[in-house]
Amino acid sequence: MSEQDTRTTKVLFREWRAGDSQAGQIMAQRFADWYYAIATSRLGEAAGAGPCETACTKFGEGVVEITESRNLVPWAHDIIAKLLADSGARTMDGDEPNAYTGNQSPKTLLVRARGALADEVALLEAAYATDGDPAKVEALAGPLGGNPLGILKARYRVKQWLRDEQNVPFEVAPDNPVLDRAPLPLYESGKMANAQEEVNFEHWMISDIDLCRDIAEFAHFSIALRGGLPSGEAAAASSGPTAQQELVDSAQLEENPGCMGKIMAMFGGG
Repeated sequence: MSEQDTRTTKVLFREWRAGDSQAGQIMAQRFADWYYAIATSRLGEAAGAGPCETACTKFGEGVVEITESRNLVPWAHDIIAKLLADSGARTMDGDEPNAYTGNQSPKTLLVRARGALADEVALLEAAYATDGDPAKVEALAGPLGGNPLGILKARYRVKQWLRDEQNVPFEVAPDNPVLDRAPLPLYESGKMANAQEEVNFEHWMISDIDLCRDIAEFAHFSIALRGGLPSGEAAAASSGPTAQQELVDSAQLEENPGCMGKIMAMFGGG
């Protein structure tokens, strides 16, 4: 994903409209990263690739028709929202290995984390599970600061453990979580209060590319948690020594040539 630029998306848009092609390329990459985070979190990498690429194409083709900066994000979000709706409901279970997991099962990695962080993983299991018990979530979150902050803390502790002990190359795993991100687990688990709250959260995401990176790199694990984890014995029986456990070059992970190629071509990049 792109490096952060201090300019807001609205400022980049205005500068691009005024003839600054570099601002246009930065803006285009920001929207591509945003689309990738939303599509991957909702559907997973494989199922989300098509909607992401199509959204990038439609953005590049249609953005020239947008004249008011305040209309940019709502218009751009409508593109991905319609494509995702056409693709079906949010994926509520999966165990898709990818480069971030070293081609290992996300559920197997989370079961390993459970052995070291039993309380944190138990809280994530309860919070993300489709049929999770709210009372259980409240009880488990209490020692970590309550709900929703305790869930966010547990999420980052698990990310840190996976990064440090399993070589999962997470970039966003702070010791002190940003309090504004407390709704993040609700978004990833598909448990926000209503559809408009989810839309508002996704609109906010583009103002913070670090948040988009956080969501995208944890997407395979959040999908695995939504469907529930196997017991330790079941995970051990189903996972053999076939997975690569090497540290993956993060630059390789950030490549999204389909979506990025389509959108950057519209702005003279790549």
